[in-house]
Amino acid sequence: MRLGSIALLGLIMLSAGPAFAAWQGQTTTVDGVTTVTNPETPANGATRQELHELWRRGGDEDEIFFGTVAEFLTDQDGNIYLLDGQLSEIQVFSAGGDHLRTIGRQGEGPGEFQNGADMFWSAAGEIGVVQAWPGKIVMITPEGDPGTAYPLPYRQGGGYQSVVRAKLAGGNIILTGTAWTREDGNQIQYTYLNAYDAGGQEVAHYTETAEEMHFGQYEFQEANYTDFKRRWDVAPDGRVAAALSFDDYRVHIWHADGTLDRIIERPDYQPVARTAAEKDRFQAMYDSFTRWNRGSTFKVSDRHQAIGQLFFREDGTLWVQSSAARWRSADGIYTSFDVYDTVGRYLQRVDLLADADASQDMFYITGDRAYIVTDLINAIMASVGGDSEDAEDEDAEPVEVIAFEFNPMVATAP
Repeated sequence: MRLGSIALLGLIMLSAGPAFAAWQGQTTTVDGVTTVTNPETPANGATRQELHELWRRGGDEDEIFFGTVAEFLTDQDGNIYLLDGQLSEIQVFSAGGDHLRTIGRQGEGPGEFQNGADMFWSAAGEIGVVQAWPGKIVMITPEGDPGTAYPLPYRQGGGYQSVVRAKLAGGNIILTGTAWTREDGNQIQYTYLNAYDAGGQEVAHYTETAEEMHFGQYEFQEANYTDFKRRWDVAPDGRVAAALSFDDYRVHIWHADGTLDRIIERPDYQPVARTAAEKDRFQAMYDSFTRWNRGSTFKVSDRHQAIGQLFFREDGTLWVQSSAARWRSADGIYTSFDVYDTVGRYLQRVDLLADADASQDMFYITGDRAYIVTDLINAIMASVGGDSEDAEDEDAEPVEVIAFEFNPMVATAP
């Protein structure tokens, strides 16, 4: 799809709007665990934010071609680093959208990678590219030279490992991945969210799941397969938030040292039921992911996962995108984020206005910019060969990257 130009330039700032309303939720502490139970209605209602387009690249009329965009980074000069997981390269643009250079390339040597899933700035100012499979972190300088080696942690017992996301926090690297090991003759799959120092030693443990795996005649369950690996973020003060449940609107928040701080929940939230077409499309995608496990099947859910994206802002507020906001947004609204204060109270819903489709596009945040990558879901489906026949008959459009200002304000407590 194409994203039309947006003419309106102003920001809607609620800081000058209504006073902080009475929050109608409840905070309880049981056995040392604090739970913040929120109502479905935010304390300060909803506000609308018109996204102001700055520039766009890619598409039919640009010399730049994108495959599957995985992540964005910004340096101190405002330059944008865009990781293309399919083409195994990083495109670098100026703050104004001018193409500066291409760094990285596909391969297995120093500074080379494949299946790039994420990237982050290291404490030394290098870019750490997270290679999903085979799992490793490839360090590369902003100019494209090979960087220092990072020892990916492995479990006792050997086995394979994939990694999905990583972020720098206080000099440590917070990492999510999956490790397969053999224990007592059984194949165990561990999925983890931990922090590691520069030497690859674990310094904080946040959460982990363990499941016995079988090769051949195994039924994968989407509620277990689609876990927290892509649904977490780190706050400026080092707190870590993650959505651990598929069906429940619930976020766990840990202190930087791995101790649980609190749980934020919305028990009355109703997950969105999938249409038959949506279910068929997810089935096709997941079937392509399980071809390596001969004879196995994949059971997709009748509902979309309750929480999609989440991220912290510089002020410590937590922004959460629900399945309703992604898959069933109201007319004229691109998507919405539920905003929580630093203690977990549901303050406000921010509706983002743009001529785009959140069910097909992807939304990214870095610094004071937002990016929409158009038609990325179709690009991902095509790259894994898992799309349906109906989707294959559609005219796929080249991926575009559109940059926006992103400075929405929300009403806060006095």
